[in-house]
Amino acid sequence: MTNKQIAYAFDELANLMELHEEDDFRIRSYRNAYLNLRKLDRPLAEMSDAEVKGIKGVGPAIAGKIRELLTGGKMATLDKYLEKTPPGVVEMLEVNGFGPKKVRVVWQDMGIESIGELWYACNENRLVEFKGFGLKTQEDLKNKLEYFLKSRDKLHLDAAEEEADFVCTWLSGKLPGARVAPVGELRRNCPVVSTVEILVGYSGDLSPAFDGETLTLEQQTEQLYRARLENNTAILIHACAPEAFGSRLFKHTGSQAFVEAFAKAHPGIDFKNLENEAQVFDKANMPYVVPELREQALPKQIPDLITEEDLKGVLHVHTTWSDGLHSLRDMCDYARSLGYSYIGITDHSQSAFYANGLKPDRVLAQMEEIDALNAEFAPFRIFKGIESDILNDGSLDYEPALLEKFDFIIASVHSNLKMSREKATERVVRAIENPFTTILGHPTGRLLLSREGYPLDWDAVFEACVKHKVAIELNANPYRLDIDWTLIPEATRRGIRISINPDAHSKDGIHDIRYGVMVARKGGLTAAGCFNAGMMGGE
Repeated sequence: MTNKQIAYAFDELANLMELHEEDDFRIRSYRNAYLNLRKLDRPLAEMSDAEVKGIKGVGPAIAGKIRELLTGGKMATLDKYLEKTPPGVVEMLEVNGFGPKKVRVVWQDMGIESIGELWYACNENRLVEFKGFGLKTQEDLKNKLEYFLKSRDKLHLDAAEEEADFVCTWLSGKLPGARVAPVGELRRNCPVVSTVEILVGYSGDLSPAFDGETLTLEQQTEQLYRARLENNTAILIHACAPEAFGSRLFKHTGSQAFVEAFAKAHPGIDFKNLENEAQVFDKANMPYVVPELREQALPKQIPDLITEEDLKGVLHVHTTWSDGLHSLRDMCDYARSLGYSYIGITDHSQSAFYANGLKPDRVLAQMEEIDALNAEFAPFRIFKGIESDILNDGSLDYEPALLEKFDFIIASVHSNLKMSREKATERVVRAIENPFTTILGHPTGRLLLSREGYPLDWDAVFEACVKHKVAIELNANPYRLDIDWTLIPEATRRGIRISINPDAHSKDGIHDIRYGVMVARKGGLTAAGCFNAGMMGGE
């Protein structure tokens, strides 16, 4: 099990125990274990018992539970609570913003035991009769349930990639000589993947790949295999003869709209039984279209898309000064070791008390440390930044006298995400108008598959960014990938630069940049349109 999976097991245990009104101290200890374990950069599986016990917030009891998960993939205490909780109630705990206390009310007081029942109860205005639920709360919950139901069984880009890598390796081992590749939404770099699809070019029988445990075959129709991994992830496998692999790779990669547009533009040409995908485009006498641009109709032109190598620096980085896992020195040294020319430190501002946000005196102290490190690490450059909360009225989080001391500022909304479109837009535009704002951070505040972003009038936001020369962040965390790729073409058309930022809270988090680049390419971003493909946007 990965560190993330182990951490989430403790989060689930804490939620279930709170649901059943267990001891507060134990609940807090499991929540702390979740928070600490998910930040570890070293795999727990590689650590000794003594090292595990040495982790902050991990005592002998929790260490024993970690060892249970590592050796058998299960935790007896968690299983005990799962057994006495209806599966539908457990699923309710996965709905973002719907905590154990409210779940207990709908389960124990209302007798509701499934997401579907709960949605229906909201639809019939039944919740307003119970303590803690008013009309506004009921409507908000209904919207969250609808979003949850719509998002269920989908995967974030990084998780889909991980599952596909495993399946491809598994199939290659079970089917010697087979050609194997991911197709569909994953190959097109979609931020959310509804189905993990794999293409297999093989002349023999695929049955050796399905062992009934690691990969189980559920349904087969001609050359289509519906299977499921041991962790319950659905896998769709397309089979073909090796000599037709290129043709089928093309067919199963592009969206239906793209494939149909391609066929319509090239009538009468036989694209079957081509061994390599490039031959499809050669036969059509047109340049190769990269998979990420095959989402809609045929592109009118194929730009020279940005690559990871184009990025000169890492912006939006958190350290132990706020809620990061690693020290300022460690984060800077690691970015330097990866070959970057600079790093922009942006710990949380003072209003983010939950993230140990920096009061003015701590801001100045951090700046002194940065000055010392700049002298030591030159010519590598460390820029003094802050991720400033955008307050409710659109102002930034410090007085102008302090704001002017920063090299750059990322302005982000972290609170009060339920404003109307008009109010939210007014708030964001005012932050953009602030003369100290450099980059608008994760502009909608969305969490993919968990929380919808707040609505914005993008025409007004773009207009303000153009006028005040403010860049827009593409937050590369695979749970965000915000700004949405569909908005990138219009932003760049207006001359707004996109900053691909990892929002790194650890050294390993810097590598999330690759997901930002993958999605930026989908939006047609070039190096010229990227803020950090130069020295701090051209300084």
